[in-house]
Amino acid sequence: MNKNLKCIIFDLDGTLIDSGPDLLNTLNYVLAENNLEEIDHSVIGNLVGGGAEAMIRRGYKYMNAYLDEKKIPFLIDMFIDHYYKNCTNKTKLYNGVLNILNFLREKTFICLCTNKKQFLAEKILEELKITNFFNYILGSDGKTPLKPEIEMPKKCLEKFKIPADQVVFVGDSENDILPANQLGMFSVHVTYGYGKIGEKINADLVIEEIKELRKIF
Repeated sequence: MNKNLKCIIFDLDGTLIDSGPDLLNTLNYVLAENNLEEIDHSVIGNLVGGGAEAMIRRGYKYMNAYLDEKKIPFLIDMFIDHYYKNCTNKTKLYNGVLNILNFLREKTFICLCTNKKQFLAEKILEELKITNFFNYILGSDGKTPLKPEIEMPKKCLEKFKIPADQVVFVGDSENDILPANQLGMFSVHVTYGYGKIGEKINADLVIEEIKELRKIF
């Protein structure tokens, strides 16, 4: 065991859970309710992530549809309401997630740091029966700037009073790697998720399967 590592922070969507199908189904619901055609699941990777507003904007852009800025709050509420009721219809844990959480729970603090709204994150973890693995669950509260800003990961450091160089941050997108690097955490990029990272953004470790985290613990 690496005794210098005291905490691991996980992103949620695209890192621990494959939530793409349910998110895209919700986006398609919003589009259909606004007299737009649904988007085929083959382009899911280009649309998922970043929260409800980001997905709605991408969806409208993909459809070359006019998006009335004044209507966005209404569309976000529609999205969240539908997603809350359907957030685990098709969502599942990625292969190896349960095993790695079992492995890590005896070795380190485990945190969740997601841009998903707090109540949605909590509901999904509960329905997937993995809530008890986490010492701290941090989702969007509508006040704290979202990743890639550093405020959310920083809250995890403050929660356990652990220096950044004793923390691992695992995620699938640059929203995770950028703040981790900026804070001085050990950043891990998982390649199986929906997220992407730019060519100039370097994670400390790149893994294809989450079980590879055993290498550093």
